[in-house]
Amino acid sequence: MRRFLAGFLTGIALTCALFAGIGHVLDVEDPLKPADAIVALSGDTGARTRTAVDLWKRRYAPVIIFAGASEDPTSVASGELMKRDAVARGVPAAAILVDPSSYTTAQNARGVADLMTARHFRSAILVTSPYHQRRASYLFSRTFGPAHLTFINYPARDPQWDPNTWWLEEPARTLTV
Repeated sequence: MRRFLAGFLTGIALTCALFAGIGHVLDVEDPLKPADAIVALSGDTGARTRTAVDLWKRRYAPVIIFAGASEDPTSVASGELMKRDAVARGVPAAAILVDPSSYTTAQNARGVADLMTARHFRSAILVTSPYHQRRASYLFSRTFGPAHLTFINYPARDPQWDPNTWWLEEPARTLTV
């Protein structure tokens, strides 16, 4: 019975370590430095917008780009809603660009690359949810590389998601999976 209990507890500990490891693999972050733009992807409860605005207020970039269409074609684009939130938080509308037509992360990358190239921007800080950062980083690197654009990963500061415990509670579990 002792061996069974010890094995059972070891199994639980290893499972917890595995899930925490997954959380840290997804939540990639680079050292922060100034860039030409801050790019925030749509699809969350506001943490991405708040993080982008915070970076803008701290003068990491003069421009914010919000990328994302609406799932309902008759509604306002998600990127436009993020812009409205940022303006309400003190960012001038002139300091915000919107890519309102991208439905996927790959489309976000292409749309943002086009906006940046047209304005001669070379670098960006990429803001998305921590559980989405690694995937977004991969897709943006595939698109930005050929365009000679660079980006820095900076996950949104989202109090609803913790890399160590994401699997214990909703909605973090569903969002991550």
